[in-house]
Amino acid sequence: MQGHEWGILDDSFATSKQNHFTRILAADCFWMPGVHQELAQSMLHFLSKDPTSKVFAIGGFHTGRAKLAAFFDIAVEEGLEVEDIFEEDADGVRRPWEKVRDGGRENPTERKRWLVVAVLRRKRPVSV
Repeated sequence: MQGHEWGILDDSFATSKQNHFTRILAADCFWMPGVHQELAQSMLHFLSKDPTSKVFAIGGFHTGRAKLAAFFDIAVEEGLEVEDIFEEDADGVRRPWEKVRDGGRENPTERKRWLVVAVLRRKRPVSV
């Protein structure tokens, strides 16, 4: 087991594992907007360049929907793209992902029943 501080990409672990992993699981680590950019940079650094490589991102809405939405915006800016994204509750009921739900007046108790589940990958080159 090896620890990693998001955004630190020049230590021995980060340099030895660059583009190494075909699967990355990021679970409930989106509640600190101040490090979203570093988290996305670390994902890209460690994610293999194999086109089938994926980041699986799962997060609860307990700290608010806006924080999760902000992470996905930053991840796209950094070079990831969203392959799939949806919301799921504890009973396995799925619904579409929405950056803003109920006009921003989402009931906090109801919101906490749901998770966002996303599959991210490296942005693919745009073909001409």
